[in-house]
Amino acid sequence: MNLARFDSKTVLIIAVVAMLVQQAFSYVCQIVMPILADRIADDFNISRAWLGLFLFLQHGAAILSAMGCGGFIIRYGPLRVSQICLILMGASLFLISTGVLWLYPVCAILLGVSAVSTPASSHILAKVCPPRLAPIIFSIKQTGVPVGSLIGGLLIPFLLSLSFYSVVFKSPIHLDTYGTALVTGFIVYLVALTLQPIRSFFDSDKDPTNKLSFSGVTETMRLVTSNPQLRDLSFGAFAFGGLQSIFAGFFILFLIDELNYSETQAGSIFALSAFMAVIARIFWGYLASTVSTARTILGGLGIFGSASAILVSLFDDNWDYSFILIVAVLYNVTALSWHGILLAEVARLAPSEKIGGVTGGVLSFTSIAMMTYPALYGSLLAITGSYSIGFLVCSVPAIASGIVFLRKPIET
Repeated sequence: MNLARFDSKTVLIIAVVAMLVQQAFSYVCQIVMPILADRIADDFNISRAWLGLFLFLQHGAAILSAMGCGGFIIRYGPLRVSQICLILMGASLFLISTGVLWLYPVCAILLGVSAVSTPASSHILAKVCPPRLAPIIFSIKQTGVPVGSLIGGLLIPFLLSLSFYSVVFKSPIHLDTYGTALVTGFIVYLVALTLQPIRSFFDSDKDPTNKLSFSGVTETMRLVTSNPQLRDLSFGAFAFGGLQSIFAGFFILFLIDELNYSETQAGSIFALSAFMAVIARIFWGYLASTVSTARTILGGLGIFGSASAILVSLFDDNWDYSFILIVAVLYNVTALSWHGILLAEVARLAPSEKIGGVTGGVLSFTSIAMMTYPALYGSLLAITGSYSIGFLVCSVPAIASGIVFLRKPIET
């Protein structure tokens, strides 16, 4: 497809839609294992706390890939990198579908390596987006995360319950746990294929001669840590990413295992609250682009996101479905609605030729949080047997981050 014949507004719309879809199905892949975790634990007769180890491996791989992604984006092009990420995530779902437990650490690593899809999409959007519109444009793109939650929260329970009659085998076939992972993997591959027609345009600035070296990683991290405002954003990415990881990894399991909700009930709360985050991300992006600043919005999200995690820690059998849904919505519109504003601010502060790499450097702190928070949460769950204490403990850094963002930034 020759996008050069379109005007800049049309190109921007195509870029946003393409990256939103890519982001949505990337996140669908991220939540497949948390939704299936209860069934897999029963199949292998293992503790539910094993999910913490899976997420630890996943985000450990994400840290390394995020820090070193800048060179790959420049060499192969941001759109090609996005496609590769989707292919790797689909492969991880195929491995899950085998039902072979010792392959699951490989699944976790493949999911982690694929985290560079976000820096790649930031590189694309920064190239075609006017700076004044960056907060709202990046926020619209990042609605892919709650859209992915919505898709996954509805699609995966549907596939789990799906059965049909096979003419070949002359018997009913139930997708169940492993068939669900297999079908979802094929869907993700189709999404990767649909991006191919626009690849040549968005990868036009790639440099195949760019050398990949560890010095590029150290240079990126030195740039991120030496800039006070990028340091603040990195701390925010850590705090918000931690709250996001335990919600994605343990909230559904909390409802199913401790509050005795069905998979359909838990999935509906997850999906409905995710839908509200779609609206919230666009709203916060609009405010940051017009009447407020990114730092002020991020400060409020940190404080109220922490409060929502504390409320989750208070859940028990006496809480009504509607009240749990309200808290889940508050959690999503605060602790899970930071991405677009933060990524736009990173793009504003980063050198234009290093936006993808610097974004990866900042998001490596998100990966650190997504590695350590689930491990901490899983440990607390194994020791106490309670899902509540983990949400309470993990709320603390978000309060600190909110305070940091509300103070005057240090200029460089």
